[in-house]
Amino acid sequence: MVIKSNFGNQWTLSKQSLISILTEKHYTPKDFAKALGAPSFTALLKQIQPIAVPFFKAFMWTKVHRHMLFKRGLEIQSDTFSYRSQTVDGREVILSGRVTFLNSKAEGTPHQVKTLSLHIHQAFFHPEWAPSQNLMFMPLKVLWDSAVIEPDLQKWGINYGIEPDGGGSAMHMARQLADCTVAALEVMRRHGVTLAPDGYTTNWGSSQGAMPTLLFAKWYDTEAPQWFREAIRLRATFAAEGTVPPKALTLHTYEDPKRIYEGHILLTAYFKAFNKEQRGGYMPEEYVPEWFNEPRYEVDGHKITFLDAVSHYYPQFTEEVIKAMTSFDQLVAPDMLTADGKVDINCPKIRAWLACLQKHNNLDDWTPAHSVYIAHSPADDMMPYTMVCDLYRTLSNDGQNSLVHMLSVPSMRLLPHGGMKPHFIIAFVGQLLMALVENPEDMRNFYRLMVNDER
Repeated sequence: MVIKSNFGNQWTLSKQSLISILTEKHYTPKDFAKALGAPSFTALLKQIQPIAVPFFKAFMWTKVHRHMLFKRGLEIQSDTFSYRSQTVDGREVILSGRVTFLNSKAEGTPHQVKTLSLHIHQAFFHPEWAPSQNLMFMPLKVLWDSAVIEPDLQKWGINYGIEPDGGGSAMHMARQLADCTVAALEVMRRHGVTLAPDGYTTNWGSSQGAMPTLLFAKWYDTEAPQWFREAIRLRATFAAEGTVPPKALTLHTYEDPKRIYEGHILLTAYFKAFNKEQRGGYMPEEYVPEWFNEPRYEVDGHKITFLDAVSHYYPQFTEEVIKAMTSFDQLVAPDMLTADGKVDINCPKIRAWLACLQKHNNLDDWTPAHSVYIAHSPADDMMPYTMVCDLYRTLSNDGQNSLVHMLSVPSMRLLPHGGMKPHFIIAFVGQLLMALVENPEDMRNFYRLMVNDER
């Protein structure tokens, strides 16, 4: 059975999206704690603060061990899988994801998990951070007897280097999460694991994953088919350090050339994912300077352009070039600039692009019908706090909808940073905190404790 929806062009949600299970792994608590985190992540953590690595590993083991003492007869299982979905420009695509859950050690003995935890990941610094490539940190929520479902999304996992970054359409990333969830539930069923009759779902995302998390919540409230609602029973959503609509963030970045580096993903990496019609009749190459379109890097024996590099590969691949950008003529096409070198917001190409972003990230016509927690720090230097407050006021109808909550995240100014920008540190710590709590409302207590520590 296929249910059609008006949420996006020709969006359908099928009851069958799973193609195949790619890997199946079973962990003891000790092995699970060791497996968390990719090698490149450990290297980054050492750069920020070397002493944090052994401390973090010890903390993870203690956390896992304490929980597992109460779960005798169960083991941790984590499967990666492939599933059918749709790209931003409407093509059918095979994507990958991961589901991690507790299962009975006795073959043929069914198990019911208490909850489902859906998670849309943040921007990656390396392709091995994709859920299908390594166990990162949200799978820690398995310790609450929650099945953790994580899509790689378009560009990552089995599509790395093939599909362009789809992050410019939170609407379609939400669709890919829905298709991933259907596939993950089927993987669990094949292993005799289901959601308990009184179980429910929580929905999580941070940084680049925050807007898709909200768009999924909107779709669930407004258009999800009844069979899907009954299958997952969404109770609460948590989105942090990224609930700034891309249209607003694009305009914010265009106001000041000092923001070029912060906004480079939004300004360059998202063009390729949309088709010409979606972009208002323009090609991605028309939005950028000529040198963006010249062969510059060699990948797998062939040359690719700078535009292809930022669209299809991880940021460090082009980081040095981006850091050297200091003016808008290095970032946008000449006909998008005024005579004094500023971005011409009234340029037809820009107006078409802003209209595209608005359509694919629209939350204006949604009144949340389940609990939604929006969290953001005033110290975030990439995503303006005032814009997040504006979104909160819109979604909560100026506070009249008590289901919508705004949490102010502490600055975390006492944390070591290793030269990283505050946004990345705040979002990274937030990612760890999300993995350690059972429900979105629990994050409020974490933030209160952190405020007291800073004092």
